[in-house]
Amino acid sequence: MSTITRAYAPGPFGQLHYRIAPYGGPDTEESGPPLLCLHQTPSHSADWLPIMAPLAKGRTVIALDTPGYGMSDGPDAPSTIEDYAATADAFMARLAQDGVLPADTQSYDVMGFHTGSLVATELAQSRPERVRRVVVFGLAAYPEDIRQTKLANLRGAFPEPGADLAHVEKLWSIIGTLSDPRITWEDRHVSMAECLRLGSRMPWGYIAVYRYDFLGAMAKVSQPVLVMNPEDDLWEITRRTSPLFANGQRVDIPGVAHGVLKLETTRVVETITGFLDP
Repeated sequence: MSTITRAYAPGPFGQLHYRIAPYGGPDTEESGPPLLCLHQTPSHSADWLPIMAPLAKGRTVIALDTPGYGMSDGPDAPSTIEDYAATADAFMARLAQDGVLPADTQSYDVMGFHTGSLVATELAQSRPERVRRVVVFGLAAYPEDIRQTKLANLRGAFPEPGADLAHVEKLWSIIGTLSDPRITWEDRHVSMAECLRLGSRMPWGYIAVYRYDFLGAMAKVSQPVLVMNPEDDLWEITRRTSPLFANGQRVDIPGVAHGVLKLETTRVVETITGFLDP
């Protein structure tokens, strides 16, 4: 049984926090390259905990806190998807250099959720010699005019912290709207607390998303891509745009909103394992 531990590695803005589930153990043959997991905004690497150990039966699974989120140090201003991708690739190289991963590790698989899907796609198209296969959950693949509108309206969705706590009420409303009804109130409160800890930089990841030409990047990816599509806020746009991955396949998961990794763990793990180990 794989044991998930936490650690830090050097990053461009200070320390990068990550969780790691080494492959199953001495009696288990490692069947594939490491799998790097990249979370949504505004969240952190614990999102991946439900599926990390099951996926680690044949590979090492690493979940990284994006710079500025979770327990990773971040920049003083909003970053870019390209910077997040460069940080993630350098992080994987550093793990090999430090012996956390085998020193001869040349390639890895990458999996992203929402914002993480953009970072995973950027890694695949900019570092094809490093990224072998890609799994993405939800595609925020908007044309430029919609991206600009969403960028302009971002502070309306995520107000600056203030004395009247309007920002807290707004966030609680968003969490309630997006969460699958089966997600517990406690889980929702924990999620909100994690978001509030970020202060005014909570939506910075969205700034990176809306400034990035995701549609253009998707068309440049040649690796095999598995698009996991739960019925959340990106359901329809994911169905429309997933064919842009030339070597992609989409698996729709109707009836499940945010919380799919907890609610459909077995199905998700089986589908991803089958894709990574064809």
